Amino acid sequence: MQDFRLYQPGACRTYRRTMGRYRPGLADIMAAVGIAAWYHVHLRPWMYTWGARNDEIAAVMPGDDMVEAIPSRPSPRTTRAVTVDAPPAQVWPWLAQIGEDRGGFYSYSLLERAVGADMHNAAIVHPEWQQLNTGDTVWLARRYGPAARQIVAAVEPGSHLVLVSPADFDRLDRGQKASGCWSFTLRPDGDRTRLIARGSGGPVGHFWFDVPHFVMEQKMLRGIARRVERSRGATAPHAEVAALPTP
Repeated sequence: MQDFRLYQPGACRTYRRTMGRYRPGLADIMAAVGIAAWYHVHLRPWMYTWGARNDEIAAVMPGDDMVEAIPSRPSPRTTRAVTVDAPPAQVWPWLAQIGEDRGGFYSYSLLERAVGADMHNAAIVHPEWQQLNTGDTVWLARRYGPAARQIVAAVEPGSHLVLVSPADFDRLDRGQKASGCWSFTLRPDGDRTRLIARGSGGPVGHFWFDVPHFVMEQKMLRGIARRVERSRGATAPHAEVAALPTP
């Protein structure tokens, strides 16, 4: 005989309570999926190309040829930029002195110190920090040891600086390709400069890296622009920044 207990009044109340307990879980899952989709479709592309022009995004930058290219699985990369109201020769000294034990990274000092970096961002150009050569170390956080540093893989004063991990520098030294690199390029733009940061391969593409790196790097670019322009009497950086995408 068919069991009609489900349709009894008490059973209906129990059924509704049971369904009520599951609805929030399903809603949470759907919300998470929606947020993830919005992040990948809208927010991540905006973060990856913050301030950059279309030709800069598509351009080959110094250091790109050092990174291993796999046609079937292209490495993700970021291209971010600001316009600095000064020629490259006046921007370069600030870029040349980056590093925890030097001029800092011109970003959020409190956040940098919160993760263990002893960061003090320079307010002036230091002549003693202007010499950079291939193979030199740029420290990120000395307290974490040799792995928490970048090595200069290529440098041309007034033009570009390419950094790689110690392991990748060893690979390049053996004639192999690097897994990733971090580069800064100065491009003349009339009497101004386009300061372009390019990140290729390595941890790029991982959420745990992409978000904090974007937060710190965009501040770094703006920090350099602000210092350069203040030093020559300008009032504010001319960062060309895309509007935050709307859901």
